[in-house]
Amino acid sequence: HNQVDRRKLLQMASVPMGRGDSQWAWLGDMELDDTLLGLGAAGIFPTPPLAVGFLVNAAHCAEKNSGDDVVMKASEMYREKRVFLDTFFRGSFFAVLDRYAKAGKSRGWVGDLTAEELARLGVAYGLTDELSEWIERVVDSQPSVLHLLLSGPLIGRGREVCQALRERLLDKTQIVFWTYAGSFNLTHSSEEDRQSLRDLFESSPRVSMVETTLKSGSWLCDPSRPFWGQACPTAWTLEEAKTNAVGFDMSTDIQSVNMFLEEYSSTTDGSPKRGLRWIFQQIAEAREREASELGVSSLGARTTSVAQLLQELELRSLTTNLTAMVNPSSGSMGKVREALGAAEQAQLEAAHRKAVELLEVLPGRGGGSSSAPGASVQEATRAAQAYAELYRGQHGDFHEAGCVECFPKDKPYSGPRLDKRCILRCMAQGQLQGGPTADLLVILALLLHLHSIDPAVAAAAPSPARSAAGSAVEVEVPPVCCSLLCASNMPAGETSCTGQVPLCRSLPSETEALFRLQPGSATLPYVLMTDLVPGTEMNEGAKMALAPLVDAAAIAAVCGARRLQATAGSTAPWGLPRIGS
Repeated sequence: HNQVDRRKLLQMASVPMGRGDSQWAWLGDMELDDTLLGLGAAGIFPTPPLAVGFLVNAAHCAEKNSGDDVVMKASEMYREKRVFLDTFFRGSFFAVLDRYAKAGKSRGWVGDLTAEELARLGVAYGLTDELSEWIERVVDSQPSVLHLLLSGPLIGRGREVCQALRERLLDKTQIVFWTYAGSFNLTHSSEEDRQSLRDLFESSPRVSMVETTLKSGSWLCDPSRPFWGQACPTAWTLEEAKTNAVGFDMSTDIQSVNMFLEEYSSTTDGSPKRGLRWIFQQIAEAREREASELGVSSLGARTTSVAQLLQELELRSLTTNLTAMVNPSSGSMGKVREALGAAEQAQLEAAHRKAVELLEVLPGRGGGSSSAPGASVQEATRAAQAYAELYRGQHGDFHEAGCVECFPKDKPYSGPRLDKRCILRCMAQGQLQGGPTADLLVILALLLHLHSIDPAVAAAAPSPARSAAGSAVEVEVPPVCCSLLCASNMPAGETSCTGQVPLCRSLPSETEALFRLQPGSATLPYVLMTDLVPGTEMNEGAKMALAPLVDAAAIAAVCGARRLQATAGSTAPWGLPRIGS
């Protein structure tokens, strides 16, 4: 497929090959897809992360508090991010605070903040800036190869990061960036951030990048190429959608990390789908078993929190989608409602009102259950399903909600998009949406290409960790890399797996053949873009070939969570501990 010689990407030149090992570090803004990326990376790389940096983007993490002397406060979204960090990364991280001041209207109200106002936000979060500590942790390790995962905007900190890497690490270390170039990440990165990144790549051939994107954004690639190529275009006509139902569905389903994992992983009769619920349940059950083996109860709270977090995510997603994304008065959905017919409007309003009322009276959501005896999450979910079903339309599968014929003519990009169809499909099935796949693409890229880019790290199975759970008792936790894949991949005559095969070396050739790794820039030869091979049609055969990759991504997250939890010591080494702060 006209692949580049990827071995040339890591020319070790002056690096003694036996001097050290490969390590990884991470900068992310800690949404759900970032969390899956961090867990997945921990399941793929043979060691825990050197340093986890939480990019505290004020556009998400702060909100105005005009009724008080305090101008700004931490947002609900900030608290959700902290819950992800507490639950899956042992509450250990380095805070990297927002310094992208006076950015303009593209950042919303945050774009008006001065440097001084941004600096004061640390008080609202209860955090101090720790970028220098993140840098020290990375630099002090002096690895032979540093894999740096970037899954968030640089928020005005790109110059500091790039300068430290160039001046303090590049003389001895090869650096490989693995990135997701989403429009949000690019919008909340300053021009200086992006220029600093370009300058770093222009300064040395010892820096390289593998870039992924869902749409047309790019950090350094020119032109950018969406990960799914032309198999999953971002705009569909009704005729195109009817002609290629599999491609239309996948273009929709990649707007939901949960739907993507569930619908495109392997399925066997009687086995649960490997979506977010499966991942969270596997993590919770593993922690419960570990606590039992240790004879302690200290993991019990964490086990409960994983289950509670899943339920909270489902409720929060359902509430947001019902009230803000596909509500019956949404202007952007006007032409969709016209296509359904005027008679449907009254039904939409009544069904929507019932679903919202049931959500509002759930315990902990403002009304309390006493005002609606017997109200439950299941009832609210069923009511939302009934509302979503009204949007099925004349073609029977929510076509109008995702096709260009129903875009408002005056604002064509403000109307129903594939994510609106995705929301309705998830809601109709009673499934969590969970936001777009986004940073999950970085996990797919690692699984596909890490063994080519850094053969040494890809050949190393994760070493056993010792779990103490804060007690004097230790239990050895064996590597679990590929054991969950063995049921479908076991060679004939073998009945067990040692777990010694890294996930990034477990994919069948027909899966790897779906994708390519290509030069992404005419001027920066070590900037690469990975995408689906041109000409690939997303049909049932392609879905079958894709399934092992999706399986490996879900399993990597489960394995990574177990390995992070099992890392020896009472505190996690990849950051500063602060659970409950």
